[in-house]
Amino acid sequence: MSAVELLRSRHTHAFQAASWINAKLAVLFHKAQAVWRRRRLRSGQKHIRRRFSDAQPGERDWLIGAEIKYGGMVMHVPRNKISSMDPRTDAQVTLGGMTGGDRMLYLNYGVKYAQYLRPLVREERSVTLAEFGILMGTGLAIWCDLFPQSRVLGLDIDLGHIRGNMANLKQLGAFEKNQPELYEYDQFLDNTQYLETILKGDRIDVCIDDGFHSVESIMTTMQCVVPHLADRFIYIIEDNVTVHRDIRAAYPQFTMDHKGPLTVVSNG
Repeated sequence: MSAVELLRSRHTHAFQAASWINAKLAVLFHKAQAVWRRRRLRSGQKHIRRRFSDAQPGERDWLIGAEIKYGGMVMHVPRNKISSMDPRTDAQVTLGGMTGGDRMLYLNYGVKYAQYLRPLVREERSVTLAEFGILMGTGLAIWCDLFPQSRVLGLDIDLGHIRGNMANLKQLGAFEKNQPELYEYDQFLDNTQYLETILKGDRIDVCIDDGFHSVESIMTTMQCVVPHLADRFIYIIEDNVTVHRDIRAAYPQFTMDHKGPLTVVSNG
């Protein structure tokens, strides 16, 4: 081997060794970050649980505590069933998976949820609540605790996730005060008549759209729901920063409360 070839060989091995070390360091760094985040989260959750015990039902701290109690944030949940009208490619459907259980704490939606739901709790009203997009069922567990004498409907294209998590939720204390009704629901279809069959004459007081999150699916769902809304209603749409414009244009008679990716629609 010539001196030049020997030098190149040494440089190559040195580069490979450095790359391997950098890769290992990167893995260790990310693991250290994950451990640090988990420790902070555990510390924060303990503090929140203490605050939760003193909070009144429907208050922000109560909502956050209930969300943590029933499992908190979950990530990378596979999309096992989708609508035939889903516009995404196969690669997009399999990429990443779904995230849930993050509305009250991580996304800080608890402030708005408390603002609009706490008055209903204080009134001790019996309501009909419909949630579109229920994933693992954390939200339904919260609503059943919050409104024990009410009708709670969970609608999703894939009920497999909540059914697979039902035993775990019950072990954590969910659904002792109230039981949700589960229905398969495709947000891309005209389901006006289907909802009428489900509701059996009841009117929706609280509607939550945490489903597909696209403008098309949100507006299609809303078009189906509006004929079945109560005289006084709250309609919460999560995780879309622009759909409030479409809603305002389609339903100028409604009151709009929009901030970032959260929109709350009501009728006064």
